Amino acid sequence: MYMSYAKKTLRFVVPLFSMSMIFGCAGMEYNTKQDKYPYIYIHKELQEADRAVETARKNGKDTKCPVEFKAAKDLEEKAYAVYAACHTQEGIDLARKATAKAQALCPSQPETQPTVQEAPLEPIPAAEPSPERMKYCVNLDIEFDINKADIRPQYHDQVAKVGDFMKRNSTTTATIEGYADEVGNDEDNMRLSQQRAESVVKYLVDTFGIEPSRLAAKGYGKTRPSFDNSTDAGRQKNRRIVAIIDCALDVKELAVPPERLCMTLQMEFASGASEINPLYYNQVNKVGEYMKKYPTTTAVIEGHTDNVGGLESNMELSRQRAENVVNYLVANFGIERTRLAAKGYGPTRRIAYNNTPEGRQKNRRINAVIDCVINK
Repeated sequence: MYMSYAKKTLRFVVPLFSMSMIFGCAGMEYNTKQDKYPYIYIHKELQEADRAVETARKNGKDTKCPVEFKAAKDLEEKAYAVYAACHTQEGIDLARKATAKAQALCPSQPETQPTVQEAPLEPIPAAEPSPERMKYCVNLDIEFDINKADIRPQYHDQVAKVGDFMKRNSTTTATIEGYADEVGNDEDNMRLSQQRAESVVKYLVDTFGIEPSRLAAKGYGKTRPSFDNSTDAGRQKNRRIVAIIDCALDVKELAVPPERLCMTLQMEFASGASEINPLYYNQVNKVGEYMKKYPTTTAVIEGHTDNVGGLESNMELSRQRAENVVNYLVANFGIERTRLAAKGYGPTRRIAYNNTPEGRQKNRRINAVIDCVINK
């Protein structure tokens, strides 16, 4: 379309252009296609566009992305037509655009970088509830004989607390955790704590009919002491069993508070922000109502983030988010500040992998770990 117009116009402008070239206009170069465009010299931008289109053709871009190639070719021809109509600068500008378009055709896809596999998820020190669920943590006052894993008959009532609860709430699952004192070597303590946890699991299955698929046993040996191992009393308390029951229930239904209740609050924060969105006040209210009902409870509000951003900034951001939850509980429920603590863990205690948006969202969370002091 533009070509025929250009040829008609060229008959009148060639002499003028030829004369101007004799006087050495800057930015011109010898026209290598005088058979098609009868100039002796021509502005270099037009031939650069011509070369860019031809290079794209040689590289197969006319077949890889034909629509885009045709657009670049049409723009090149339009540049010549406008140039030939004595609109020199406009033609030069169009030629530059044609060059850029031709050079950008069918961009090569960047080489796929190998996915960096995140390290396996490590056990998290605090009991971690799943979203929309809570952890009902019960310390069982069971004493074991030295180097023994059998449950003494006098402690069957302790295990029954777990069995009765799980039988009433058939959707619950539980992890039975075994611990040891520091007497003995690490390997023996790890094995012994695992055997003790498995003994409790077996008792729950055999006595209460709990399906084995709902139970897991985990031995931690002496790695997580709760008491001082330098005394007999402390060592005895460290030889313990903890039942962590994962359950979907309303905290209002708990007639007696558990020894530890861990709640995950499903709260989304704007990127880099720590203010609580009013949409999530109901989530925080669960904690406030529970602590108001049980005035002897204390709580640690834990802030967690994904791995986007620097470690230092994420640690500070998670702490600020936790602190804002504490301030909300104080202001709206009258909880004494001495009963609350804020702790930011940044990305250090992830519960999901950070290589997906869903995983990162799970890691951006607030945990309320409530410890209950009960007068028995």
